[in-house]
Amino acid sequence: MRRTVFLILFGITAVAAPACDGTAGPGVPATSPTTPGPETHSSASVIVPPGNSRSVSVPSPISPAKLRHKTCEDLLPTLREIRDKSGQDGVDRAVADTIAGYPGTADWSVFSPEQQDAAINGAHDAATGTCSP
Repeated sequence: MRRTVFLILFGITAVAAPACDGTAGPGVPATSPTTPGPETHSSASVIVPPGNSRSVSVPSPISPAKLRHKTCEDLLPTLREIRDKSGQDGVDRAVADTIAGYPGTADWSVFSPEQQDAAINGAHDAATGTCSP
């Protein structure tokens, strides 16, 4: 079960990482020093996003072919381990779980339908044990 969860998180990371644009840099707030920070409220029910959060609206620049190959290459080692321990049935379950988790990622919405299909096809490629060039 831990391997399946790891595979899902790994697959989500593989799909989400290329969509990040990193405009403000990792851990760097996008606000200037003269801009006041987010207001704090004493009520615990109010959620204030961090200063460096952004809404995802910019399309990802990665080509579908590169995304398919990257997704496959990222999943391949983990799926080989699962195949050695659980056989092809375990691989098929892990790929299905990974693909089911893709729409829950924040960056999935920036992918075009072609890129989404490419990520899914890359996961299926990894399940066969080979990645297309």
